Amino acid sequence: MANQTISLVLIVRDVEKTIDKCLQSFQSCVDEIVIVDTGSIDNTLEIIKRYTDKIYHFEWIDDFSAARNFSFEKCTKDYLLWCDGDDYILPADVEKLKNYDFEDKDIIICPYVYAHDKYGNDELITARERIIKRSLNLKWQEEIHEYIPLNGLKMGISDIKIHHNKQYGTSERNLTILERIIEKNPSSRNLYYLAKEYTDFGRHDEAIEYFHKFLDCEGAFWENVYQAHTALANCFLIKGDEKKFKEHILESIKIEDRQAEPFYYMGLYYLNKGLENNYMSFYSRAIPWFETCLNIRRPPELFASYRPKFYTWAPAINLVLCYNTLGEIQKAYDYNNKVLEYRPNYPEALKNKKILQDALNRKKSNLKDGKGKKLNLGCGGKTLEGYVNVDLFHGSKIDEVFDLDDIPYKDNTISKIYSEHALEHVSFNRAEKAIREWFRVLKPGGEVELYMPDFEECCRSYLNAPLESNYFMKTRAWFKLTIYGVQESQGGEPDDAQIHKCGFSKEEIRIVMERNGFIVDSVENYGGLGQKPSYGTPSMAIIARKPGGLKLKIGWISTENWIAAQTRIRVLNVNKWLQEQGYDSSIINFQETPDYDVIIVGKKFNQEVYDNIKKLKEQGKIVYCDLCEDLIGWPFVNEILELCDKVICCSSALEEKVRPINSNTCIIEDAWEV
Repeated sequence: MANQTISLVLIVRDVEKTIDKCLQSFQSCVDEIVIVDTGSIDNTLEIIKRYTDKIYHFEWIDDFSAARNFSFEKCTKDYLLWCDGDDYILPADVEKLKNYDFEDKDIIICPYVYAHDKYGNDELITARERIIKRSLNLKWQEEIHEYIPLNGLKMGISDIKIHHNKQYGTSERNLTILERIIEKNPSSRNLYYLAKEYTDFGRHDEAIEYFHKFLDCEGAFWENVYQAHTALANCFLIKGDEKKFKEHILESIKIEDRQAEPFYYMGLYYLNKGLENNYMSFYSRAIPWFETCLNIRRPPELFASYRPKFYTWAPAINLVLCYNTLGEIQKAYDYNNKVLEYRPNYPEALKNKKILQDALNRKKSNLKDGKGKKLNLGCGGKTLEGYVNVDLFHGSKIDEVFDLDDIPYKDNTISKIYSEHALEHVSFNRAEKAIREWFRVLKPGGEVELYMPDFEECCRSYLNAPLESNYFMKTRAWFKLTIYGVQESQGGEPDDAQIHKCGFSKEEIRIVMERNGFIVDSVENYGGLGQKPSYGTPSMAIIARKPGGLKLKIGWISTENWIAAQTRIRVLNVNKWLQEQGYDSSIINFQETPDYDVIIVGKKFNQEVYDNIKKLKEQGKIVYCDLCEDLIGWPFVNEILELCDKVICCSSALEEKVRPINSNTCIIEDAWEV
């Protein structure tokens, strides 16, 4: 303890159920125990006498600061460790406290585990000013939810946890005190905590009123501000106002995006809508919110309360539900394993593991080796020579029967997929699932040739068509069929099989293909009367391929010291991802460029780099610039951007500045833009 002594100081009243555990846990790591009793009538004092004779009495006046300040005056050691009678410390943290370096610290912030779940895991944690240098004579402020101002103090942020073992309800007492003092002292802090108490009591209208009063205060503590928006969001959701729920959740994220709570609540909102409406799209919309929760690393300098489960197992278990519902069993299985990493004995996850493993085993055991076959998916009567002709319904020309999004072939074993006017007959979720399935079964470099209606052109044709038939033009009634399908059997299949359940524009289908891993080579319109296979429907042809078949060699020109954060995130991780997709990607220097097809620069801008890029261009190399910050106008930057074939920008704001210099840009974001 660096020769520093500690006083454990408590204010107590009727805590006979918890005080023995409290004092026993702390006694080996403190030098003095000081107790201030505010009117106990049970056996509290008899238990305390086993540990200390420094017991003082204070008449309770509904003022926590007054009682704590009185208790501090009775202490004699270098540092004051304050607690309540229902708190305790674990042995591992006792050792941390014994060995803590107090040098040059006025106050030490410690995590306060305010609640635990039924398994004993940390449920709710907040940061508290827990250990205070006595010689500073600091005073507590506010009658309830008291605090010590931290301005100007030298703080130490510790991972020494103090645990709360709540046995009695205190909300009614707290609410009574806050309602009494709010008229004479409507401070932002009192308004915030009164709103929170109203929330705990389910008095949501009053909670909304006082959260708004708090937000109107100037100088309100910013961490309470983002928590107020999160609390308001949930109040409005309970009241059925989904618009205001989203407004406040997003406002909370704008203020502080390093907390998982608002992301979790947004994911839960979409998940619940999926459960209520049995609409697959809501499960897909929930997924990115839950996945964001798992990627957040909450920094210790955030002092506001938080729930560890929102950063760990809770979003993971919800992702299991989402992916399983969408039929993506492997992803559901992977996230269930993540749940077990956080909670190894969680009964629900253990049960899920067996169910999901059995499902995966059944599916994998039935998969066949494609051996480079070509699939004609959803062919109907349109068979192709040299292809396995596939449809959902049996027929004389059908080779195999299975669905677009459930292909019974092993990964990376199909050479080509052809699908003509079939994808529009499944829902949006199943269409995207089908594209993911195509990506799975195709070999690296395998091609998709996809034909389907251009939804945007179909709508435009409908609006431009006449209501009545004439010799030259089809009517609106006909073009309506291009949007919704003919809805009648065309060859013995059920009528429902001829309904269009999804539609995409050219831009939209490109986005869907690319986000599921494909490289899209072309998206072009075709169609008109007599132009097969459009049948008069305004249509589009999409040619895409799975990466890896071309075996392009990609080289990243490194910096000299590898310190830049952008280098670590955008080069090392993207380089790893490219390697996983089958590309030959490496970190190199300019001397190694002759062996590479695509060279990526951007971590250094000077005459030498400029000259090297000119040589690369003369050799016919493709050169990209990875620009991770606004360097426009710096020496050689603009000239290098002009030379490059493409500029990769880290944000849309940077892209706008780059376009006048080089119009061939794309964005790979590495920050949240507000």
